[in-house]
Amino acid sequence: MELKEALEAATADLDVRPGFVGDVMAGARRRHTRKLLAITAAVALLAGVTTGVALTRSSPETFTAGDVRLTAATAGDLADRTDVIEQALTAWNGKRPVPVTEVSSDAHVFWTANTPDGPAALIAQSVRVKASAEPQTLVGLVHGTEVVDQEVVYRDGREQGIYRIGDGEATYVVLGLGERVFWSVNPVRGPDLRYSRAWQDAEIHDGVAVVRAKPAESPVFLRTTIAPAADDFSRLGERISPRQEIEQAPPRTGLGWSSVLWATSRQDPGKPGQSQDKLVSEDLRRRGYMDYGHPLVLWEVRAWLPDGRYAVVTETNGDLIGALYQADGTFDRVLPGGPAVRGKPVPVRLVLPDGQGTILADRNALLGPEEREGAWLAPPGTTEVTIWRSGDQVVVPL
Repeated sequence: MELKEALEAATADLDVRPGFVGDVMAGARRRHTRKLLAITAAVALLAGVTTGVALTRSSPETFTAGDVRLTAATAGDLADRTDVIEQALTAWNGKRPVPVTEVSSDAHVFWTANTPDGPAALIAQSVRVKASAEPQTLVGLVHGTEVVDQEVVYRDGREQGIYRIGDGEATYVVLGLGERVFWSVNPVRGPDLRYSRAWQDAEIHDGVAVVRAKPAESPVFLRTTIAPAADDFSRLGERISPRQEIEQAPPRTGLGWSSVLWATSRQDPGKPGQSQDKLVSEDLRRRGYMDYGHPLVLWEVRAWLPDGRYAVVTETNGDLIGALYQADGTFDRVLPGGPAVRGKPVPVRLVLPDGQGTILADRNALLGPEEREGAWLAPPGTTEVTIWRSGDQVVVPL
């Protein structure tokens, strides 16, 4: 009976006529042992084939995120090159970003073309991710046999849709996504300390722009419907950046502080017409005193002046910069403050106009005769300041 039980187990999933196993056993008793072994092998082979079919039937079903790019006709000047498309899909199927938990079988090259760095292909695929129960779209670029980057595009989410090939003289592949793409390099700073950028309208073919630029020249890309002005640095919500430039933060320059210091006893409101925690760097960026590439500065020194105006000092691109406001919040002017040198005693020294004194600051120190913590508005004509740090007293000439 052991052989019969084994045969029944092997053929449990087969669509065979009733009594099949019993007939096999009966025939086995009447035939030579060699024939019995042949039948057993045949049944085992049939069971193995059927098992393979069952595995295929139980494989994950195709699901879709509904992105039109999943079924769009392949665009680009290499759209008829099946070898390029197959090579790109092979590379693509070998890599998955961390958020992806399951992939569909609908990976599709929706654009492939020659670039200054060789053939490249844009691919879309439906995926499941940890953060959502609904399928999302995975979009990315393959260059040759290398997956340059992959981005999970969430439904109703914002897609970066920009990829960089190379480092020195780089190729940027940018998706238009129904809008225009503007790009600029090498911002210029004028004598008034304001920046400006010359913008170019990228040529888009088959929904994709291919741009050549050097990362060292501070390229900035905007996806928008309205051309930016040369002095407009407020379009942060329209800026797009490849992952390499998002993750590779520029080296920190200047003081790199992260706190708000007050140089005067009056400390309210934090800024005329603004909330207490509103940083002046946001206003300076909007007015063109900070470039897109400059990180948002998280420190500033504030002071109410004897004539009722409000002054603030911060840094941008390694330099100190001051700003004056009228009591009602009206912007007055910007004041240059010189290099922001880390490690220098009293690194913040901004002489104010109209005899309003000098803003001095040194984090983690006490300054002046009042032993103010971190910052002090020194009277006009002050030539030196006494500071206390870790119990030690030092006189610093200004």
